[in-house]
Amino acid sequence: MSETRIRRQRTQEERKAESERKIIRAAIDLFARQGYMRTTINQVGKAAGYTGGLVSHRFGSKEALLKAVVQRMSSRYLHDQLRPTIDLDSAERSVEKHIETFFKELATREKSMRALYVIMGEALGAVPEVQKDIAELNKGIRGELEALIERGVKAGAFRKDLDVKSAAVLLLAVLRGVAIQVLTDKQAVDIDALLPLVQRQVLASLK
Repeated sequence: MSETRIRRQRTQEERKAESERKIIRAAIDLFARQGYMRTTINQVGKAAGYTGGLVSHRFGSKEALLKAVVQRMSSRYLHDQLRPTIDLDSAERSVEKHIETFFKELATREKSMRALYVIMGEALGAVPEVQKDIAELNKGIRGELEALIERGVKAGAFRKDLDVKSAAVLLLAVLRGVAIQVLTDKQAVDIDALLPLVQRQVLASLK
């Protein structure tokens, strides 16, 4: 294969990747503003600077686009945010750092967080595709938290009779509860003041 042909192929792949990134960003913006059910493929295409036909060609369906959006959010959170905190030497510090990271995400990536919580709200209704994707997202996050907490139990940092699965559910519930309050009434929540309190209370529940 000639160098020119290789370069052309790479350029095509780069264009495809770029269009997919733009489409996903546009979908996140629309989901945040009007939800999954009210968003159409054509609206996503227009917001991304493409046609609805290209969106369908790239993703196949709105359900597949939703899955790509949730996977993008999940990948960033699990791989870029959560897992690095699990690798810290101290399980206690890992929990503190994870909570700190979540608060930072909430403060700096509000649009993405809002899109996720709007989608989660729709998962409570009769939208099977949304329920399935959110359930998988939650399962992945709980699994990582369980591994973190289990490490603390084995190291003696957390109590031996701790129900690890329930503790992971509790930690995720606390963070989600904070997020909902911030996203619905940002002025009422002082994130900086709340962070150390949440860290102390969560650690106290594990010891």
